[in-house]
Amino acid sequence: MNILLCCLSYREYTGSEIYFYELSTALHSAGHNVSIFSPFVDTPLRDRTKDIDFPNKEEIKKELYDMVLFSHGKVIWEYLKDVKTDKLINIIHSEVIDLEEPVDDSRVSLYVGIRPSIVEFIKSKIPTANIKLIYNPFDFTRFNPQRCKKKKSVKDKVVLFPGSLDYLRYKPLKYLLGLSEKQNFKVLHVGRSDYSTVHPNFATIESTWNVEKYYKQCDIVSGIFLGRTSIEGLLCGKKVLQFDVDSKGTIKKVYWHTESNLEKFDKTHIANKLLTSTREI
Repeated sequence: MNILLCCLSYREYTGSEIYFYELSTALHSAGHNVSIFSPFVDTPLRDRTKDIDFPNKEEIKKELYDMVLFSHGKVIWEYLKDVKTDKLINIIHSEVIDLEEPVDDSRVSLYVGIRPSIVEFIKSKIPTANIKLIYNPFDFTRFNPQRCKKKKSVKDKVVLFPGSLDYLRYKPLKYLLGLSEKQNFKVLHVGRSDYSTVHPNFATIESTWNVEKYYKQCDIVSGIFLGRTSIEGLLCGKKVLQFDVDSKGTIKKVYWHTESNLEKFDKTHIANKLLTSTREI
């Protein structure tokens, strides 16, 4: 199949961008011709991506695609209006970011929510939509208990808090730092930081591909919603302290998250489920 993946940005090691990286590699490994279109393609993620084409906005209009999967519809939809395909799939990554509003257009064949709460969000926006729950794709060779077992040399109790430290994660971070004073643990953040945070129990590391080495230093993983952070933690055999927040980053719920079936996050399974769901349209 000739498949086009579309997203707003393809350059950093963040949630939606890694989603399309993992999905593209899984689809390519299955024998499909895969292209990625984004208005913003750059290093470091572009350099890590092999055997995938990156057409520009004019080139995608000349090609006939068996299916087009896209996110960030408020921006990307304008680029797709003249793309030739019978199957447009809108993938939604968040229920609290305006950019992720589902595109309400009859040409969209299928809507995909990457967690149950997003499926409910799509239903609230487009009640008659054809919607599937299909989770984030992960590379199980990278994230597993054997590879990410905590090093004996790390004596401190450590909570790992990966992800872009933006307005959605700032209050959860402050919550963790307050808790760290009472329970005597360190908070290690990995990712972009939009805030200057100074605290004796806090350290921050720039975004890196090799995030597994920090999973080897932690006891607990913490993140917002059932996103990449929480799932990576579960795959690595860590306890996961999860926050649900609203669109302003206010904490709604704090809880220990567990999953009985982790195989549903395997990227090969995800790619197959997307292809099967598309064939059913």
